Amino acid sequence: MFNSKTVFVLGAGASAEADVPVGNKLTSEIAGLTNFYVEHSDGLKTGDTQIYHVLRGLASSDANKWGKNRFIASGREISEAMGLAPSIDTFLETHATNDEYVLIGKLGIAKAILSAERGSKFAPTSDGTKPFSMSTIADTWYRSLGQQLFSGVPSNAPASAFDNISFIVFNYDRCLEIFLLRAIQVYFRTTEDAALEILSNVNIIHPYGSLGSIQSGSEGFVPFGSDRYNLHDVSKRIQTFSESVDDGFVLESIRSQIADAETLIFLGFAFHDQNIKLLDDGKAKIDKKSNIQNVFATTYDLSDSDTKVVRSQIEYMLKGRSMGSRDQYSIDTLNGSCSKLFAEYWRSLTA
Repeated sequence: MFNSKTVFVLGAGASAEADVPVGNKLTSEIAGLTNFYVEHSDGLKTGDTQIYHVLRGLASSDANKWGKNRFIASGREISEAMGLAPSIDTFLETHATNDEYVLIGKLGIAKAILSAERGSKFAPTSDGTKPFSMSTIADTWYRSLGQQLFSGVPSNAPASAFDNISFIVFNYDRCLEIFLLRAIQVYFRTTEDAALEILSNVNIIHPYGSLGSIQSGSEGFVPFGSDRYNLHDVSKRIQTFSESVDDGFVLESIRSQIADAETLIFLGFAFHDQNIKLLDDGKAKIDKKSNIQNVFATTYDLSDSDTKVVRSQIEYMLKGRSMGSRDQYSIDTLNGSCSKLFAEYWRSLTA
């Protein structure tokens, strides 16, 4: 178990170990999904059929808003721009006032990530009757997280494993949630309903939204790894940076977690400026003193120079807060995978 108040900040790289596409691979997939080419005689030749039909449906059902659309051209423009975009998120923030770009971009994100979940290590068996096997994630950081969380936790109090833990997840996928749900069941030999009850009380914040709930019967339920969903409804749950900033509840929740933390752990986080601003833009209206003592961060494949920039970003993020019990904190960076960070700092993370 984690003895200090610990906040995990997960970026796209954290899902990479579960075989979810990130970075250029994700933008490349979205480029293919939105590259619409239509021949009047044969219909859609390139681009995603499901997205195309959603757009056609909107054009006919909501003519007041979308009657004069240029969806085909907008899709092609997004597709071409993906070759230059650092991420789909940054592109949508740049074009936040273009309703068509935002709509098509969100549809592309939803389709790409839902497909990625089906191909991930957390996908259920091909017939959908059994959940993933723990053996499939043996070499990932998720396994290490489970070991750290559950060590020393009595079987009659499994929820206590999460007493000091919260997660800020910048990804749209539900890899963390589906892992924790299954891990609780496997380790504590409990039912899915009991595990869901525990998971419902774990503090997991998705600043940019997520694809939906993994709990059957709940509002916004979308089965993990399923191909049965309403794409348009799912896309509505995705938020741009501007929308996240305007969501006061989400913003306050994020910054309250940072304010309460004693340990920050960044996993697979790219440290894009807009994401740092969501964590703390220097204007957070939080009176609490910071108790940060330790910061750990993966800096996978970054140069020494860029790693120094990342350290400066972390320092700037924490600089505006007066320190509490200590006036010093350490920042440890590791140029490696998320699983390697757990291996390198195994004892330090839970100290």
